Amino acid sequence: MSDDIDFMVYMHGNRRVSAILTAFAESEASVRRITRRTWGDGTDARLWFGGERPSADILDEATDTDGRPRKTRLGRALKRASLARRYRGYKALLQHYPSASVVIWNGIKGQRSLLVHAARELGREVFYFEEAPLPKRLTIDRNGVNFGSSLPRDPAFYTAWLKTRGVNPEAWREVGRQIVPRSADKRDDIRSEEAPSELAQERFIFCPLQVPRDSQITIYGDWIKSVEEMIDHLKAASQHLPDGWHLRIKEHPSSKISFLDKLSALESDKFRVDNATNTMDQIALSHAVLNVNSSVGLQAFFFNKPVIVLGQAFYCFDKLATKVNGPSDLSDILTKPEDLTFCQDLRNAFMSYLCEDYYPMEQDVLDGTYGPEQVRQRDRDRDAILATL
Repeated sequence: MSDDIDFMVYMHGNRRVSAILTAFAESEASVRRITRRTWGDGTDARLWFGGERPSADILDEATDTDGRPRKTRLGRALKRASLARRYRGYKALLQHYPSASVVIWNGIKGQRSLLVHAARELGREVFYFEEAPLPKRLTIDRNGVNFGSSLPRDPAFYTAWLKTRGVNPEAWREVGRQIVPRSADKRDDIRSEEAPSELAQERFIFCPLQVPRDSQITIYGDWIKSVEEMIDHLKAASQHLPDGWHLRIKEHPSSKISFLDKLSALESDKFRVDNATNTMDQIALSHAVLNVNSSVGLQAFFFNKPVIVLGQAFYCFDKLATKVNGPSDLSDILTKPEDLTFCQDLRNAFMSYLCEDYYPMEQDVLDGTYGPEQVRQRDRDRDAILATL
């Protein structure tokens, strides 16, 4: 085996994703592709027994987020043993290629997180990828994805960046015209119909649910530990809404698990389910959007809506959105929904940065015009501004 590999790409089961990762790495240097089953040279990734074990914390996190949780003690023990072997193999492979960086999709849960931990422990550069919440764009970050990204939480950064770049502070709104509701590829009962005319007369807060076991719940859900638990908290808090107001719930179109029976059993004047109406219409006609930390929360910025965040979201700091710290806090906020607000100037600066600098176009990555060095330069520019604050 050669030792001159510059990028180790963890291939994905989705052909589109694998093409994105490979194009990104190959735009700069030599690449070694590894998969769930092999190290790229025929070695079975499941049969590696040498080397040191990961720490208990790392192994627990990977076990808890690797697919469905094991229900028995034996099942969990077998899963931990399998993941420990993978970690040892990843670390040995990285040590064999002392200059290799890692390119990976998500990379924060399950066995993929073990590759990332091994790379971090060896001081390697990691490029995390994820879908962007904006159309035709990607998240590429050397720190993590979602709440774990490198996006600054200091509002002064965004106002300074906007002043430095001199872009039109309202230009980001054009991106919103390209947003379309996510298609329900897993569920026939979740639709995208035009909103009925009477919905415009309703006073409601729109609540999109998450995908069960998604990392937005398992890792960044904060006090929300599951979709089932979220539904229970929403139902309880809805009773604190003023008369004439309601929470309007829609299930995630990509969820293979249906919560419709549970939701329907809880329906009332203040707690309603609408899996039929177009998500964008429900955002547009709502007074506010309440979510754990999904892309719908960020997309609500395009509609000038207050946003309530239950979990940990990269777009919830200062006066961008309202953070909820627990069930009683949620009830208190819903007592006076008309008091919800946000800072439009900060949103303009924040969204301008996302649209202009942070999220590259997917096609630019595929074409090889946006690669590792462009990410590094973006980060250098960010750090230069932060150093002046």
